[in-house]
Amino acid sequence: MPQQHSGLVSSMFRNYRNNFGLFWRVMLPLIILNFLLYMGMFLIIKLVSPEGQWTISTSSILATHTSSSQLAQPTSVVWGTNFGFSSISIGLLWLAVCPLAYTIVQRRNGIDLTFKTAWQRTLRKTTSILGSTFLIGLLALGFPLIFGFLAFEIFFKELVASSGPTLFFVFSCITAAWFVLVLYFVVKWSLYNQGIIIENLSIIAALRRSSELVRGAWWRFFGIYLLLIWASTVLTSLMLGLTIGLLSFAVPELIPIREVLQPAKLVSLLVGGYGKITLGGTPNFWTIGVIVSVYTLIHAILAPIWASLTTQLYMERTGEHEQQVSA
Repeated sequence: MPQQHSGLVSSMFRNYRNNFGLFWRVMLPLIILNFLLYMGMFLIIKLVSPEGQWTISTSSILATHTSSSQLAQPTSVVWGTNFGFSSISIGLLWLAVCPLAYTIVQRRNGIDLTFKTAWQRTLRKTTSILGSTFLIGLLALGFPLIFGFLAFEIFFKELVASSGPTLFFVFSCITAAWFVLVLYFVVKWSLYNQGIIIENLSIIAALRRSSELVRGAWWRFFGIYLLLIWASTVLTSLMLGLTIGLLSFAVPELIPIREVLQPAKLVSLLVGGYGKITLGGTPNFWTIGVIVSVYTLIHAILAPIWASLTTQLYMERTGEHEQQVSA
């Protein structure tokens, strides 16, 4: 197992090094789109509520707007924990997984690939890519929300009237069960992009193919993904903390965030910690521009890593599965 993990890491490193320039050319349209989307949202919210407050954080959530009807006093740094992805950035850059995966496989087979060819192949599979993403989102979020609404209407009202602790226990159990179920299927279907873009499979066939390849190695996949999510969270917090800390020399309101760079606080970032500060008003356009640019670049760095990891796992499991079938 250690040798297997070592081979996986070395393969990912080679993919990144050998295809670095092509990877970034493939992602460039999404990087630009992501930046423009964030800045457009900033301008719209500023026009709609110019007196609202903003919270700038070193976590995945970059800036959260607070309604002017709920204004709070500006605060110093507040610490919390964050683990995972919760932004538009990763959603947009995740669309790059398919062309990146196709690039990795083609280059591995000795085929000279261009930016144009990678996106032409991807655009031809747009319906399948977006359709499978919608289906997974529906199964992971849509059905649980419908079930939760029905459960509330049928059971929870009675529980609310009878016992608060019982309600909390039942709600906690349902939430935990939903989380475990979603986590199971997210890992189970984590290779569907490769099935679509590499094997030219349909939506259902790609999900079945992913389930087939992950079968028997679910815990290994889960452990690898968990480790990379942790590393991604730490990288995001560190880079954003450093960026906001440097910006504080030009924006006095951000000075308290320098606590992030103190050794005692810096260690907490390694276990999912983050710091956030509520500003007295809307930050300057260029301040948000710098933070959004860094945030987008962080996810642009991470997208090829995820694409390389899942594609490497896909090829590894495909080879093992074919050997089992031939035997």
